[in-house]
Amino acid sequence: MKTTPLLLAFLLFAGCSKEGDNCSQYGWVNIVGAKYMGKSTSDARGQNGAFYDVSCTFPNSCYAINKIVEMRDKDTVLLKAEYIYNTCTVCTQAFTTQTKTYSFIPADNGTYYLKWEGIPNRVDTVKIP
Repeated sequence: MKTTPLLLAFLLFAGCSKEGDNCSQYGWVNIVGAKYMGKSTSDARGQNGAFYDVSCTFPNSCYAINKIVEMRDKDTVLLKAEYIYNTCTVCTQAFTTQTKTYSFIPADNGTYYLKWEGIPNRVDTVKIP
């Protein structure tokens, strides 16, 4: 008789889980386009910045661009796109192109060279005064 409340409590908590815990998968996707949108004169930190609309193509609607990741080596910045894939939803089975705005705001003024993972031989030169 004492095991019944314990068993009920176990079953109650075993059935509880945070929604989305097992629904998201992450990985890398090639960037297929990067459209320069311009520079700002300042941002919240007081630095100049350059802005791009970054595009990636996916095989279905369950994918999305999660974030653009910077890998810096002095004045050269390699940009990669991380995707998020939702495994817990029904997807439209058609190729989709998604765009996310990327803000390049370096800590110091200078000339920077942006390279895009998936766009061979493209290097954007950004001068931050």
